Amino acid sequence: MGEMLVLLGLIAGATWLSYAAFAWNVGRRLKAADRSSLPVGNISGELTVLIPCHNEAKALPHLLNDLHSQSHPVRIVVINDASTDGTRRAAEAAGITCIPAESSGKKSALATGFKHVKTPWLATVDADVRLGADWARSLLATAVRENAACVLGGVVISAEPSTGWHRFQRLEFAVMQTWIGGGVQSGRLAMGSGANSLYATADYPADALQPEWASGDDAFALLALRQADKAIQWCGGPDAQVVTSGAPNWKALWQQRARWASKTGDQDAETRRTALTIAAVHTVPVALAIGALITDGTTGWGMLVGFVAAKALVDWRLLALAGREFGITWHAGDAALFPFRYAVLVWGAWWQLLRGGVQWKGRQI
Repeated sequence: MGEMLVLLGLIAGATWLSYAAFAWNVGRRLKAADRSSLPVGNISGELTVLIPCHNEAKALPHLLNDLHSQSHPVRIVVINDASTDGTRRAAEAAGITCIPAESSGKKSALATGFKHVKTPWLATVDADVRLGADWARSLLATAVRENAACVLGGVVISAEPSTGWHRFQRLEFAVMQTWIGGGVQSGRLAMGSGANSLYATADYPADALQPEWASGDDAFALLALRQADKAIQWCGGPDAQVVTSGAPNWKALWQQRARWASKTGDQDAETRRTALTIAAVHTVPVALAIGALITDGTTGWGMLVGFVAAKALVDWRLLALAGREFGITWHAGDAALFPFRYAVLVWGAWWQLLRGGVQWKGRQI
């Protein structure tokens, strides 16, 4: 039994070191990628915003109002992805023609909308996001200044109403976005969100979206750009961010993360390595608990408590980085509960992925 505890201790230590190295790397990249002192640059080129919609009649009018109020004018293309509600009527009420998608799925809708783009720049956003008046200007300024084929903006989860559930989602998503932002700026990651992406029209890989998958337009588009050696930049300023609502419950959140994880195998080595690190650091406590039960001794339970505490220190470091990057304040109670809620999220997402049946808007992944 003693040998088993020694082995578990070695595995726990190695796993924690890997997780701590991940957090250190996130902070190092963010510090190196601080571009706040750089000039904005000239804004040039017209922009078309593609909005694929599947039953978004309630959310769409708010986004269209935001786009009509942009400090840099934009053209708007709404693509109706087999909606059964009043999505088309909502678009037309705002003076926007709603184009029917040529086949089912978000990526087919984007490919349909791409045929209607006549401007040098295009952006993709989800219908349920909200954005500020300088959103388009900020993304375009970064693209022009950096001569980038793609610029990725941050996505912030709304914490309204301010419940522990909503604050947790906001913090957890900000941590992930913080990792992505530093990784993109360092040139090591090609990852972002289709809810807030800008592309040079000439470089947009419409033929690489793999419409047989119900979602993941951002993952496949960015992978294609990276394989073509095209420049991808991160725009971390608040003006370039969009805000969206979180998942209504655990099951919806698990489904979302399982859907994202299902595409990890098609991404770069760092994404796969990070996914494995996150999975391992949340599996070790289970192994330590089993070891403690088998040995029926205080050593195993002490190892478990020590590992959970050590992991919480790394979690809090990541929360601090995310809070600084996205201007998020968090309560001590949120930080204390974060490791446990995060574990439930990881375990639930992997369970959804392993059992199959992952869906996106009622469509099988």
